[in-house]
Amino acid sequence: MFEIKDINHVNMVVKDLNKAIQFYCEVLGMENIPRNPKFTLPGAWLRRNNAEIHLIRADVATHAPGDLSFPIAATTDKDISLSRHFSLLVDDTESLVAQLKKFAIPIVFGPVERPGGLVQTYCYDPDGHLIEFSQL
Repeated sequence: MFEIKDINHVNMVVKDLNKAIQFYCEVLGMENIPRNPKFTLPGAWLRRNNAEIHLIRADVATHAPGDLSFPIAATTDKDISLSRHFSLLVDDTESLVAQLKKFAIPIVFGPVERPGGLVQTYCYDPDGHLIEFSQL
């Protein structure tokens, strides 16, 4: 049986490529890295450490950007963590919260401590993709 060792990247469809790059690079500190020249579709590859996100502009994508049920709201019996999202591992939740507040990015859930000491914080990117930030 083969082993899955890591996630190579997450691919996301965005309405406004520049706005998405600004969010992921300026707010989250990712780097816009060079793409293989054979990839000619409008998009961007972003990376920070082992986390890589590929963005594709909506006009060339096969589906709409974001989550079609955006915004998702927590209910009394279900919290937002039970929704479709991707997670980025962070080392300092307090710094993350300060950075999101600095850029007026609403935190939609958290920070909340889970069993085992995991701390989760959630926000949306400009296209309605739900992002979990996890601190172990």
